[in-house]
Amino acid sequence: MNIAELESKYHYQFPPLYRRLWEDGMLDWMGGRTTPFEEGENWAKSIYPLIKENPPLLLHTGGFDFELLTAEKIVNFKFDEFWDIEKHTFIPFARLEEGATFAFYTNLEYDGQSVIVCIWNDMNETEVLAKNFEDFIFRKMLEAVYDVDKEELSGDYTGEDIFGQYREDIRNDLKTIKPYLNATYGAILEELYHRDEVIESLISFSLLSRDELQSLVDTHLSFPELDAVFEHEI
Repeated sequence: MNIAELESKYHYQFPPLYRRLWEDGMLDWMGGRTTPFEEGENWAKSIYPLIKENPPLLLHTGGFDFELLTAEKIVNFKFDEFWDIEKHTFIPFARLEEGATFAFYTNLEYDGQSVIVCIWNDMNETEVLAKNFEDFIFRKMLEAVYDVDKEELSGDYTGEDIFGQYREDIRNDLKTIKPYLNATYGAILEELYHRDEVIESLISFSLLSRDELQSLVDTHLSFPELDAVFEHEI
């Protein structure tokens, strides 16, 4: 399936960065596989080892329950019957297992690009996360090194240095996405991801403080509707 089919389905032209990532396979968490898993196979055993070292977008930095949607899932996405899709136009591209959908929101644009929102499926709330797709990526990668839950890490990593193993994985994420980001974002993430000092609490690890995170958001990502919440149901 090519991106033109998605654009035809939603009558929407994706921004240049999204199109470039798509064409380069950076939005494919299946490593090019399109066939169903056979008995005894699953994504963790059959796909993840093949893409771990050169990961597609946000494989490790999206969050522990974050998942990019496949082309088929985007095309066949079933909008909730209570969503007011006559009033609000969403183009989904990712989800959380806990019940949320990330989408381009065409009702609000900056410099000709749709903002990125998170639609909480179990409540009538949609949150504005970024003014464009590049800012969304940068924000997710900043949040990936702040207040990283130890319990969630221990579900994916074993041994004494679970944060060190996690940091190796997110550095791989940075390696593959950095060529697509502007120089400022790339330099900030490079410095953050290679810091020696780890801020540890009883329940989490961080490479930056809450104040520094907020300062970076205010400096690079701020716009009037950032973090605004609106109702999306009929």
